[in-house]
Amino acid sequence: MRLTVTRVTLLVALLALPALAADPFARGFDIVPTKFTPAMDSLWSVEGAEMRPAKSWMLQAILDFNFGILSLKLGNDPAGELISARADLHLMGAYQFTSRLEVSADLPFIVGQADHFRLLRNEGFIEERSPSFGGIGDWRFIGRFQVFKQETFPIGATAVLEVRMPTGDERSFFGDHGVVIAPRAAFERRIGPARAVINLGWRVRTAAAQYLNLYVGQEFTMGGGASVDLPDFWKLTENTFLGEVNFATPAEAPFTFKYADSYKTPFELLIGARSKLMDHWSIQLVFGRGLGSSTGYGREAFRVMFGVRYEYVAQPDLDGDGIPDRIDKCPDVPEDKDGDQDQDGCPEQDKDTDGDGVVDRVDACVDVPGPQEYDGCPDRDGDQIPDNVDKCPDDPGPAETEGCPVPQEEEVTLESDRIRIKGNILYETGQAVIQKQSYKILDDVAKVLLQNPDVGPVLIEGHTDNRGGHAYNLDLSNRRAKAVEDYLVGKGVDRKRLRSQGFSFDRPIGSNDTPLGRAKNRRTDFRLIEADSETKPEPPK
Repeated sequence: MRLTVTRVTLLVALLALPALAADPFARGFDIVPTKFTPAMDSLWSVEGAEMRPAKSWMLQAILDFNFGILSLKLGNDPAGELISARADLHLMGAYQFTSRLEVSADLPFIVGQADHFRLLRNEGFIEERSPSFGGIGDWRFIGRFQVFKQETFPIGATAVLEVRMPTGDERSFFGDHGVVIAPRAAFERRIGPARAVINLGWRVRTAAAQYLNLYVGQEFTMGGGASVDLPDFWKLTENTFLGEVNFATPAEAPFTFKYADSYKTPFELLIGARSKLMDHWSIQLVFGRGLGSSTGYGREAFRVMFGVRYEYVAQPDLDGDGIPDRIDKCPDVPEDKDGDQDQDGCPEQDKDTDGDGVVDRVDACVDVPGPQEYDGCPDRDGDQIPDNVDKCPDDPGPAETEGCPVPQEEEVTLESDRIRIKGNILYETGQAVIQKQSYKILDDVAKVLLQNPDVGPVLIEGHTDNRGGHAYNLDLSNRRAKAVEDYLVGKGVDRKRLRSQGFSFDRPIGSNDTPLGRAKNRRTDFRLIEADSETKPEPPK
């Protein structure tokens, strides 16, 4: 009698649905639909929109344990788990071909799964054999192309294309019956130590699948999450806490409960941490759970993942000779690769008398060592004007006075269109870190603003010389202007009165062919603007 009731219940459930797959026992889908991404600089399953430098790469291995992933109901009564647990091993790799293009892959292996198909056989479904214990899953390949970078656009935006190949045993729920194509868009915004990421996409199945009354076809996918950088702890560095939510709704019946027993909506929460253990090596631990009143497909009872990764992040190489700038003694001149001292980054026909890494033909101080950004000349007083053009090499002063000090009472002046400073705001080389010797000038600027509450808004303009690429200097000038804005806010100036913007080297006031001219161009200006005005950087000259 129970066998008859069970078969009738199943038949009624199937007839109540729209046309599904031809065979209700065909299987042909992966019972773990949400996969961890092999892409670099991403969350767990949600891809990030930012990229690593070109020629960066990553390898990682992930053990993924899922519990309560395929449940069985007889009528309205839960009858147990058809598949109660599964362990997957993912071998992943990614490579950054260019600064905007990354390709990655995931080769999954089902280590083992625990099934209870005897529940069906006990009900008279003798033909329903148990799935295999282990095997190969569907291979996945993912390409990411960055459309917008955060340094030039309010948010980062990247196009993602995932392809899943039907290499897994579909009868064992290891993979899909056909190819799965999943295009999506990734958006990202970083604010200090935190970043927010959103993915929107569509999962296209070339062959829909069904098992009993569960139908798996086209899906709209959504994912969102955030990460927060944490302090170093013990031997763990670059610690990051990550959390995300993933959701998929059937395209045949999106956001509906009409056929909820058949059109499932995978809904899952993942939280965990990632930490660097040693150079290039990091570990990650994730916990997850399906969100909803009941467990089943896409809403597992519990999930835990442990991973180990090796990541190589390529270093900037300005002259493109294959030697990173941090060890390249001639970062602006490519190595000649003649078999003689090819690892120092300098062509051997260029002599470097003082050994400062600046070859004699471009060294303005051949016999005295100095940094490359000052044409090989020293800067004794630290005013960022090299001694060979500094009229007061032992007393710091701005470029406007050719390196000589400015009387203190004249350093900051309020004018009709700007707050004029006679000194220079100095930063650490190549960074947006304000040097302490510039605090006095910024304190005076803050004092002028606080004493004149009706003045403003004030646009803080960051400008650089032309050493390095335009995009690099635009990012640097933006970050330096923002650092000045944050400093003034810290001194009590209302942020609503301030704006900040970088202009790279598009607005020079001196020649970039001379050290003194470049020193003049490395400046921070304070310009008074209208409250509703907008400023945009001029195109490169």
